[in-house]
Amino acid sequence: MLSAITGLKALIFPESKGCPLCGRQGAPYQICRFCLQMWADLAEGLVPCTKCGRFHSGQKGEMICWECQEDEPQYIMSRAVAPFEGLVREAVHYFKFCGRRELSYPFGELMAALIVQLFPFRTFSAVVPVPLHINRLRERGYNQAALLAGVIARILEIPLQEEALLRIKETPSQTFLSRQEREANMKKAFIPGKDALLLKGKRVLLVDDVYTTGATVKECCQVLASAGVGEVYVVALAAGIVKDKKDNKPKEV
Repeated sequence: MLSAITGLKALIFPESKGCPLCGRQGAPYQICRFCLQMWADLAEGLVPCTKCGRFHSGQKGEMICWECQEDEPQYIMSRAVAPFEGLVREAVHYFKFCGRRELSYPFGELMAALIVQLFPFRTFSAVVPVPLHINRLRERGYNQAALLAGVIARILEIPLQEEALLRIKETPSQTFLSRQEREANMKKAFIPGKDALLLKGKRVLLVDDVYTTGATVKECCQVLASAGVGEVYVVALAAGIVKDKKDNKPKEV
């Protein structure tokens, strides 16, 4: 799938200089084809779940992961650009924790290209980022999901509604928590914001940087649904790999 995205991106966003990941010469803020190929290689032998978009090594015809079969998420569909592994994980951490907010431009472009590929005939009324708690926002200085959502909104010319969701609960790190623990951690972490009133019955695009177990996204979708928002589609820069059911242990994020 990522190879198709790479080709689509080449048409929508022309090749430029200065790769922000490896430093190869080119135009500023454009990820070079070498880095894109390395990202694509991470998905070799993996397929995305047709519901949550996380990657798994299912056999041909096995398109829905076991977790979604047991507990189907409330959104319509979720997709991510690449697996949250190796170089992708490093790039996301660089963007998220090292103050490299300028990476939101090339990352947002990749996500916009994925949306164009997957949802060419769907009209979204708004782009909604997953919010940060005010304390985490002050500590980090920016909300990476909001930066990505802003780039996507500008490219696709969709209104950005940053206050459709508010985070009222400061949750501890989910790095070493299991799927069940993460879901409990996120309970009542969000409430509808003032922008949610504008989205009743509307189709929206929820944006996050990483989709691991889906606990955060699921809670956001439940809150949006409680506010009367219509269909919710989800897009992330990276998504985790679904573990085998017999090996469902916490994994570092």
